[in-house]
Amino acid sequence: MNILKQDYITNLPMNIKEEVLMKLPIKEAVRTSLLSTKWKYAWMSVPNLVFIEDYAESTLIRLVDEVLSVHRGPILQFKLVSRHACNEAIDRWMLILSKNGINNFHIQIQYSIGYPVENYMIPSSSSFFSCLALEHVHIFLSTIHVPPSFLGFKFLRTLRLLQFNLTGIDVSKLISSCPLLEILELYCFDNYGHLVIRAPNLKWLSIEGDVVDISFETPKLHYAKIYLGVVNGSANLPSKNCRSNISRILGSLSVIEELHLYSLFITYLAKGPILEVLPIPFYRLTELYINFHEICKEGVAVLFCLFRSAPNLKVLSLELFDPSSLALRFWEAKGIESNLFNCLEIVNIILVEYCESTVEVAKFVLSTAPVLKKLVIREIKVIDDDDDDDNIMDGITLLNKLASFPKLSKMAKIVFF
Repeated sequence: MNILKQDYITNLPMNIKEEVLMKLPIKEAVRTSLLSTKWKYAWMSVPNLVFIEDYAESTLIRLVDEVLSVHRGPILQFKLVSRHACNEAIDRWMLILSKNGINNFHIQIQYSIGYPVENYMIPSSSSFFSCLALEHVHIFLSTIHVPPSFLGFKFLRTLRLLQFNLTGIDVSKLISSCPLLEILELYCFDNYGHLVIRAPNLKWLSIEGDVVDISFETPKLHYAKIYLGVVNGSANLPSKNCRSNISRILGSLSVIEELHLYSLFITYLAKGPILEVLPIPFYRLTELYINFHEICKEGVAVLFCLFRSAPNLKVLSLELFDPSSLALRFWEAKGIESNLFNCLEIVNIILVEYCESTVEVAKFVLSTAPVLKKLVIREIKVIDDDDDDDNIMDGITLLNKLASFPKLSKMAKIVFF
């Protein structure tokens, strides 16, 4: 019996073909033209153009030029990942993209060993600033010259600028000119004065750079990762009007759910009077990540203020380069802060290397967390093969000490990596 075999690939509906093509880098999408006559031109109308290439610069430019010259229909996404900045070519491509409804623009210039580092330059005359339908922008390694007439991207929801310089407008004004912004990532930018993050719809924030001061007007922010350096290497940052920095800066984050703080920023929060508890507690905060190298007594007091202000905290991660100051504060608080971690379920203690102070930090958690499920201790010290046995013994010693210590939660398990 002859059975008619159907060619499902050839006869896929056009909308399904587009879904397949949009998930492929453009080089692979073009190759689908070999499948059949019905696939031959399908890639030419795909709205997402993704170039992830390691070609020579001239070859890459020629490829993009050829694709854009035959493309039909709107271009919603343009993504280029390359070691070449292709500045003049991208400026030319931007003119085409601005006329085709681009709403997702992604340029990522990669480092390559043996090749000079190039910056992607966006001149003030670029058509980039005319792409008014943009919703998502991701630019890595760039210098952006903003024209005086620029009024912002009114539909932008995601802005990721990594290793960038900005001229013609300050970062604060750029942020405030994007009223629908929901996701913001700023990484490795030049020394900056007072950074104001004014974004009424912002939900997710990650920021790393050098600033003198920062303030938030972000009523919907639920995730924040803040790693701010200290300008000119000075740790003595001013506290405005002798007010509490922790209240002034973090006090407005009333709906925050996950918060990551790093040591230099914690030191800054410690300037001025330190409150026992924030005026408006973080009732929604369930995950807190703290990273510090050396931290002053005032910095530890900031942490305790955060602990007391987050009554529903469930996950606490402490990356400690020097646990001694925190261990001392925990020891002083023993018996006083018995209600500190009523909802805490998971604690991660990440160490550069094991030390006796770690035991005191762990003991305090075990004695004050009634519903604790897991205490995980990770040692991230880089060790030689000759040190392996010592490292294992440190872990065994730590586990033995903690195993004999009474736990408030009967469910608590102690794990060492």
